[in-house]
Amino acid sequence: MKKHYLITIILILFVVGVTAQPVITYNGNAPQIGDHIYTSAVPYGSSFDPGPAGGNQNWDFSNVQSIISEEEIVVDPASTPNAADFPEATIAFTDPDNLIFSYSQITSSAMFHLGNDQGSGSVFPYTDSRKEMQYPFSYNDTYSDTYSFTYPSALMLIHESGTITATADAWGSVKTPAGTYNSTLRVKKVMVYTDSVWNTGGDLMSVNTDTFTSYEWYSATSHYFVLGIGVDSDGASSIAWTSSANGIKDNPLLSQINVFPNPADNIINVKIAEGISEDMIIDLFSSSGKVLKPLTKTGNRQFSADISRLPSGVYFLRFKNSSGIIMTKKFVKH
Repeated sequence: MKKHYLITIILILFVVGVTAQPVITYNGNAPQIGDHIYTSAVPYGSSFDPGPAGGNQNWDFSNVQSIISEEEIVVDPASTPNAADFPEATIAFTDPDNLIFSYSQITSSAMFHLGNDQGSGSVFPYTDSRKEMQYPFSYNDTYSDTYSFTYPSALMLIHESGTITATADAWGSVKTPAGTYNSTLRVKKVMVYTDSVWNTGGDLMSVNTDTFTSYEWYSATSHYFVLGIGVDSDGASSIAWTSSANGIKDNPLLSQINVFPNPADNIINVKIAEGISEDMIIDLFSSSGKVLKPLTKTGNRQFSADISRLPSGVYFLRFKNSSGIIMTKKFVKH
């Protein structure tokens, strides 16, 4: 009798263990038009350990301090200015100001990245789309996919081709600064890619092969990863996590800061309203987290910086007042 009782307990524990492992599914995890994704992040330049692989893990990133907050909106591709360049897209990601767009195709079995619209005519559809997720996807599942595209950068053309390999290498509980998720699946993605840089005359300037590794944690119902860590080939890493709507819009000072023009060509300007500390420090930094230059005070409550030599792309302004409050705003350089 005792033997049968022990076998019953083992079977119960086995079933509980299996059901504790989440599965990424189309119905539970595919992004949908109308989604608002709020994220906080620390850009590249730091070092974040993704922790061990395997089952029943406990990861704790609750003490990470954010320096960037962003919002993404999932929209109908037909509502975007360059929808015709992405005829297979079923969704598009954009920011609240519609400065940039990222296009994807979602089917019941997979999600593919199709390309980007960086604004000001910088539109580059992928010639070979990249699989971003497979449905369903569970612990120890894996897939590989190739991709390629061409995009302009600072009077040059960059041709990139690569392979992405994704593996669900771990599951367990993860703590983020926004909360604890008790049942998550971690997906490790390794991208090995080659960039060929050509000048406008058609001359090959350089060829470079590199590796980028990301770790993404998903709950059973998250349309976006609840936490992600990216690591480049030099070991520098970034971290991002989803936060609530209040988590990104909890600083009323942001509404009193005007960044213009946006997008910008040669000069970026900032004007702050009265009531904000006059000894505000404003730094310009890249999307990789590198501080490029401070903004110079050009008026009573106005600052500016010459950005004419910067390559086209997305940049951030970081604001710090006398109380140590840090805010960020994003802009696009043509």
